[in-house]
Formats: sequence, structure tokens, C-alpha cells
Amino acid sequence: MVNMKLFGSTSRSKILTLVALLGETYPRELARVSDAPLPSVQRMVNDLEREGVVASRIVGANREVRLNPRFYGADELRALLLKYAKRDPGLERRVSQLRRRPRRAGKPL
Repeated sequence: MVNMKLFGSTSRSKILTLVALLGETYPRELARVSDAPLPSVQRMVNDLEREGVVASRIVGANREVRLNPRFYGADELRALLLKYAKRDPGLERRVSQLRRRPRRAGKPL
């Protein structure tokens, strides 16, 4: 793992990078991919939302998180985070292996 403390801490940097890589995501998905405890991820997302960096909305019973398009320099931040993600190829690989759609009903595991 590459030291990624650009945004305050390794965990916070990883969460922000994952949000940029995934586009729209959920705290549970962020926790699973980053190997961080869900309450910690939820706290980081709350902090980032309070700072205006990410935006969230409730979709059904889930909280959907994405980079805030109204954040000053949002496009530049996204470009920086995507470039930053290349420092940790394992992270990009884990994101590419995610199943982002539901399994067909009745399909065996």
C-alpha cells in the first residue's frame, strides 16, 4: 500500500479516491472496498459532506455518496483523485472487480 495522506489521513484519502473512482457509491461499499469499519467510513463521509467535498442523498433505505459537483474546483479535484488512484494499483483492481448491479433473482451463487 502506498502512503496516501494527501487529504489528512490515509483512510480519508482512500475514501475520497474511491468516491472518485466509483462515481456514485454507498458507505457500505466504501467500507468493503477500503477494508475500513463502516462506522468510520460513515463518520468520514459525514465530515466530507459537512466540508462540501461530497454530496449524499437518500435512495430508498440507502445513502448514495458522490463528489459534490457544486464544490469549487470539483472537476479538478476529480482529475487529481483519479490520478492519485494510480499510486495504488491494488485499489483500482479492487474497484474493477466490484459487482455493481444486482444478481438475477433465483440465480445460484
